Amino acid sequence: MGEHYPQPHTLPFTTLDVFTNTSYSGNPLALIRIRTALSPHLSQTQKQLIAREFNLSETIFLHHQKDPSIPEWKVDIFTTDAELPFAGHPTIGAAAYVLWLSGERRWDAGTLVTRAGRIAISLKGDGGGVKAEIPHNVHIHRHTLGDLSQPISGLSSEEELRDAELNAPIVSIVKGMTFLLVELASLEALGRVKLQGQSIDFHGVLDTEEGWGESFVAKYYFVVLDKEVRGEEVVRVRTRMLEMSMEDPATGSAASALSSWLALREGRSRRFEVTQGVEMGRRSGIGVHVVLDGAGKRVVSVRLSGCAVVVMEGSLRI
Repeated sequence: MGEHYPQPHTLPFTTLDVFTNTSYSGNPLALIRIRTALSPHLSQTQKQLIAREFNLSETIFLHHQKDPSIPEWKVDIFTTDAELPFAGHPTIGAAAYVLWLSGERRWDAGTLVTRAGRIAISLKGDGGGVKAEIPHNVHIHRHTLGDLSQPISGLSSEEELRDAELNAPIVSIVKGMTFLLVELASLEALGRVKLQGQSIDFHGVLDTEEGWGESFVAKYYFVVLDKEVRGEEVVRVRTRMLEMSMEDPATGSAASALSSWLALREGRSRRFEVTQGVEMGRRSGIGVHVVLDGAGKRVVSVRLSGCAVVVMEGSLRI
């Protein structure tokens, strides 16, 4: 008789394009479904290797519900290099999948449990995708890159862009997720931004108290298209996120940080329509609604919204 070898475990996966309703645009996401029996046996190291194999900006692991009658799902989010406490496009992609795209359509609302906290998710009332109440602890760091005395690598070579980078605010949406918010004067200037091939060293510029100094940091360039918006009108913004040798088609956490900062700058609650990925041919539409307190000084809630479409399905072996 021949030898019998244990069969490998398999995990079903789905890839989605997020912040779009058109395949092959938006931001790709790999969603791995983990059944309850296998969950304790899949290590964080294995998840990191799987994320590296997909080689997308983020991969999300969706754990089956502990109680099938309760619409609550634990998730783990990874880049190719590290685990993240929260990220926007995996949140919207997972929300769209469990509430809509999986074919079950059992719930109109539920909860995703991330390392950054519990995220309430729901279908949009207009039938246009999903929305998520984003964890937030908005923190505007005291210093800018221009306050540093030592030479800074990773800045743009063009003077206009470099000056904007040096004077840009540094804003965290939660601890561990921080963005350099670089405002530019025109779409033409936005189109001139180039990948630098190296990261900026933010050591010495981030606030260090209460854990704010340990963070992922990326550059987020933006142009506000509607300079004078009245009443409840939506503010339209064009953005790009570039880091090292990678440009991201849609960055929900960065859009949330930017929208929060813009609302605080104006001192009033606002809705934002953020368009990203145009320059790289993967147009994405990100909705953000920021609610401030009565004094206009503190962020009360951040609601992220968008669509997603299924592109591929299959299984992987572990």
